[in-house]
Amino acid sequence: MIDFDSFLPEELTIALKHPLEQNLDLPIPDPQSASVEDIREIQRRDRIPGVVKRFIFWDADTFWEYWWCVPGRILLPEDVQVLTGDRSRVESIIAKLIWLFGGFCFTKDSHRNGEQLPVHDWQDVLQFAQQQGFESYLLDIDFMPLTIKRDSRHSNPSEKNIDASYIAVEPAHWHIEFLQLIPTMGGFELQEQKTVCSCQIWSGKPFLKHVPSGISSVRYDLWIARPMNITQPSWFK
Repeated sequence: MIDFDSFLPEELTIALKHPLEQNLDLPIPDPQSASVEDIREIQRRDRIPGVVKRFIFWDADTFWEYWWCVPGRILLPEDVQVLTGDRSRVESIIAKLIWLFGGFCFTKDSHRNGEQLPVHDWQDVLQFAQQQGFESYLLDIDFMPLTIKRDSRHSNPSEKNIDASYIAVEPAHWHIEFLQLIPTMGGFELQEQKTVCSCQIWSGKPFLKHVPSGISSVRYDLWIARPMNITQPSWFK
């Protein structure tokens, strides 16, 4: 049973402390000016984490924290330690969101056009992930704010009238992806040829609205939103 008086207790909002917290602010080259191998060598030498703390706002006054894997970096053993140690807290928050809004499970080949059947139990999502081979996993989370954009990708190419287009709407939602690790020198890296296995938690239905006719259709393949990236340390962009 969900306790509505403490839907997000304060003890759930704070991420586990990183054992290399003192190294989070150490300088590291921008990926545009250094190779992936150069960056990883600096990480190994200076023990710079491959994760950064992200913040997701619950409302105007409340946010919660989690550790997010920075693309292109290796994960040090200490990174994996904090990610696995903090997973139960993160999953307890996700479970509340799943219960409240429902979740939609997808693989690379899943149908994303039209109404989808939600699940309301996080254990059902984990069972879905296990069916895709994720017996051991880490979680990657992106929060996408409300996004509204004009979208001509779905227009008929033969129509010359610019009004024959669509408005694409994606309500605020959470995109949760299951990740697997492979050992590498000095730590771990995310599997590049990864199996797509995700759960999306939507605060409303994403849809296309045809401008001339006003007809709407539910679509989970619009991909118009970008993650809200509020991070610490402040150097990460």
